[in-house]
Amino acid sequence: MITKHFSRPACLKSVLGLLFMLLTVPSFSAPKHKLKKKGVENTMTVAAIRPPVSSETFVRVTFLQSQRFYKLPNDANPNYLALLKESEKSHTPVVIKRAKEESDVILSVRKP
Repeated sequence: MITKHFSRPACLKSVLGLLFMLLTVPSFSAPKHKLKKKGVENTMTVAAIRPPVSSETFVRVTFLQSQRFYKLPNDANPNYLALLKESEKSHTPVVIKRAKEESDVILSVRKP
């Protein structure tokens, strides 16, 4: 009698729908773990380095691949400025890291 009751099309659709809902609800209610990006990295070649004006706390850097001015803070690692100067002199690319795509502050510099 039970198999006869569950074999009806209307009942079968209800049972399948209920099973589907029971299987998918836990995946929707599970906590979402967002992956945090650690910043944006670009490989670029230095076009020019402008020393800071008297009151500025950063060095302005321009790259061949971008028309924007980027800022390297004066308290940044001195090796970053050395790598940027080397890139400017020898026309070799460096990898710069920024917090976001919209940001113009350089967080780190490394060789590719």
